Amino acid sequence: MDPLFFYTPVINEDMKCLELDKNLKKIALALRSVADLFYLVDIIFQIYQLNVTSKISINGATFRLERVKSAKKILLSCIVIDTFAVLPVPQVVFFIFFTKRRGSRSFVRMFMNSLILFQYVPRVLRIYLSGNTPSIQTRVGILVKAVFNFFPFILAGHILGGIWYFFAIQRERTCWEYGCRENGCGSANFDCNDNIFRNVTLLNVLCPTNPPDATLFDFGIFLGAVQSDMLRSTNFSKKLLQCFWWGLRNLSSLGQNLEPSSSNQWENVFAVFTLLSGMMLFLIYLNATLQTLSVQLEKIRSDERIFRRKMQLISPEIDLWLSKNDLPKDLKMVSGRTEKHLRTVIVENVQRHLQENKDVDVENILAVLPLRHRRGIMSLLRLTSLKKVSMLESMDEKVLKAISEHLKLETYNEGSYIVSEGEPLEKMMFITQGTAWSYPPTPSSKGGITITSSDTKWLEKGDFYGEELLIWALKSTPSSELPMSTRILKSQTKVEAFAIRAKDLKTIVAKFWWHFRTELRHLEDFQLEHWRNLAASSVQENWRRYCARANKRKLRNWRSKFIQIN
Repeated sequence: MDPLFFYTPVINEDMKCLELDKNLKKIALALRSVADLFYLVDIIFQIYQLNVTSKISINGATFRLERVKSAKKILLSCIVIDTFAVLPVPQVVFFIFFTKRRGSRSFVRMFMNSLILFQYVPRVLRIYLSGNTPSIQTRVGILVKAVFNFFPFILAGHILGGIWYFFAIQRERTCWEYGCRENGCGSANFDCNDNIFRNVTLLNVLCPTNPPDATLFDFGIFLGAVQSDMLRSTNFSKKLLQCFWWGLRNLSSLGQNLEPSSSNQWENVFAVFTLLSGMMLFLIYLNATLQTLSVQLEKIRSDERIFRRKMQLISPEIDLWLSKNDLPKDLKMVSGRTEKHLRTVIVENVQRHLQENKDVDVENILAVLPLRHRRGIMSLLRLTSLKKVSMLESMDEKVLKAISEHLKLETYNEGSYIVSEGEPLEKMMFITQGTAWSYPPTPSSKGGITITSSDTKWLEKGDFYGEELLIWALKSTPSSELPMSTRILKSQTKVEAFAIRAKDLKTIVAKFWWHFRTELRHLEDFQLEHWRNLAASSVQENWRRYCARANKRKLRNWRSKFIQIN
């Protein structure tokens, strides 16, 4: 906001004098006062912290001395800088000395010009120190850091454009002073408030701008500002944008577009200052970018090291999981447009989850896989469980797949009664994880079950329960009731098992009855009657389907012949 003061002087072309833009003056003073208030509050807060810190005493004087030394560093690095930054230099320069100076070689002019520039040093220093604070390593933090690294270019372009405007005002005033000193055109005080008569015609001749005459007076790098008439305008937005563009253009080109006049030292100093500012900003931005890249590169390396360590720990667990579930590592699975081994598919999905900073539970490895791969592996697990049943081990693959489609994964907590004595046996179970006991009830059941019978069976992964339900599905008639459970099934640990309901099993057996012809030989005559009826119905159904397909073919042939005739 301080560069706003640079735009307050305006040239009155009719009277060849200087005046201040009153509206812009009020805005600049108000904004500067608000900023100074924040600086003062910050200074008071820092001094308060210094006093509080110096009085703290915990476990001896050593700690207090270290805190005092640290507070002194804060005093020297922050309080002094803020105090110098809050000094009202622009107000004094512009509203007291600027319009009241006399003489083109006044030392006050050089001192005030230098003071204006140097007062920006503490403010720019605080901005630079703020930019060096540790940033949050998130997407938003990185974006804010990148914007902040580019912000000094914007600020420097704004400041440099304001200085260019201010020095252009001074340069035209210098021309007036030089002309009046050589030709006696009136008082050298060019304040419009003095109401002094000046020879305006003579000043227009001695200070030509359109076209310029370097033999009379060389405006140098400020000629563009003088010719644009913005020095005589109170349109602040127009002046701001034009000067801001000039500042950015010359900073980015390192002042290569500037051709200062050899007769004016201040103009050459300003050109050198522009070049050095552009170089310094480029180096600061380059350093900040390299630091950001270095931090990001180190973070990537650290993440890679953590990722490799996690994969080294998880890889053996994946092999163990495949072995426990009797799944071959080299089993081919379709992934995209290519075929990959099962282990490769699992490892790739685990790596993707780890790179997204997601936890991976190897015991529930299917959760990290895509849905179609998950379904494929679940189907393999079901088929593997079914082939361990003696009545199904040599069964046709179609029957096994039909049964596997009806298998549902169920979970039981530790100590749960899965099947109780005397209950209808309504499902057949294939244990995939955990352990369970299967035992007949004993006389001590009233006060609690004691498992001491020699008939107790230990069921674990790969075992199944309820094979008699399959026999029931083969021997039952439509009116048959479910068999009653004669044993108790209780989980010792958390148990996961595939289960198929009795009605689903019976439906599959009825649908694929001819695949069970070996088991049908052992049925009684009254049981075989049901299967004979089922076979007859199946033959009739197939014959109806055949006839329907034949009729459709004949209809299509007649239709095609009719179209050809027409």
